[in-house]
Amino acid sequence: RDPAQALGLSGLGQDIQILVRDEGVSFRIPSEVLFASGEAVLTPAGLAVIDQLLPAFNRLPDYTVVVEGHTDNVPIQTARFPSNWELSAARASSVVRHLEARGLNPTRLRATGYADTRPLAPNDTPQGRALNRRVEITLEPPVRPRN
Repeated sequence: RDPAQALGLSGLGQDIQILVRDEGVSFRIPSEVLFASGEAVLTPAGLAVIDQLLPAFNRLPDYTVVVEGHTDNVPIQTARFPSNWELSAARASSVVRHLEARGLNPTRLRATGYADTRPLAPNDTPQGRALNRRVEITLEPPVRPRN
């Protein structure tokens, strides 16, 4: 069954990938869909994308919502973001803050920044770097006690 249909999601756009994994369902969103270059404030379009995912998050209230920020390997050095570590963590935190503002229980939320340590593609082409700049949101099922 189509995971988007099962979660009641339609019209997410072809840029957003839905991945079904052992550790849950993940939404892979290119950073350009959510943020301006080098920024960690969600754009109006980015806010709309996150808001489209809310019904799926609310359908699974026992699941943890794990938000991961990822960058390419091009160094950033600004007053706000001395490295890609700060940028990736700030982007993940920005998404988490928005989800909390929209009513998700903060005990369900987790934000992590990975900088350029988990690339999907080589960083030696513009296309590869674009694939690596992303936010991944995973609906992680509750841990079942072992008997």
